[in-house]
Amino acid sequence: MDDGIAVRVTLEDGAERYFLTWGRIQHAVDPEPVCALVLKWAGQFGLGGRPVSAQLCGTLREAADSGSAPYFFECLLELARRPAADDPGYPQWRASIAAEMEQGRAIYYCGRPVAPG
Repeated sequence: MDDGIAVRVTLEDGAERYFLTWGRIQHAVDPEPVCALVLKWAGQFGLGGRPVSAQLCGTLREAADSGSAPYFFECLLELARRPAADDPGYPQWRASIAAEMEQGRAIYYCGRPVAPG
C-alpha cells in the first residue's frame, strides 16, 4: 500500500465513488483500517446514494480513469503536500493526519460523476 491511495466506495445501487487519502497511516500494509475509515465518513459527502462497502484500489489510475472521479486531480494535489519521510517534521505530520482521518478529514472525495448531456 502506497502513501497516497485511492479507495473505491460502492453504493447500495452498485454505483461507485472514489476517494483519495493517505495509506500507511493506520497500518503499514493492511488496507482494512483505512477502508473502514473512508466508509465511516463517506456518508458526509453528496454521493447520491448510501455507501455500503469500501476497497483499496490497486492504483490511483483506477480512480482517475473511472469516469466517477471528475475531481481526481484536485484531490491528488492535496496529497502532493506531504513532507518527505526523512523530513524531521514527518512524525508530527503523520500523527496529525491520523487524528484528522479519525475525524473524517484528510479524506478527499473525487466528486460525483456528472450525467452526460
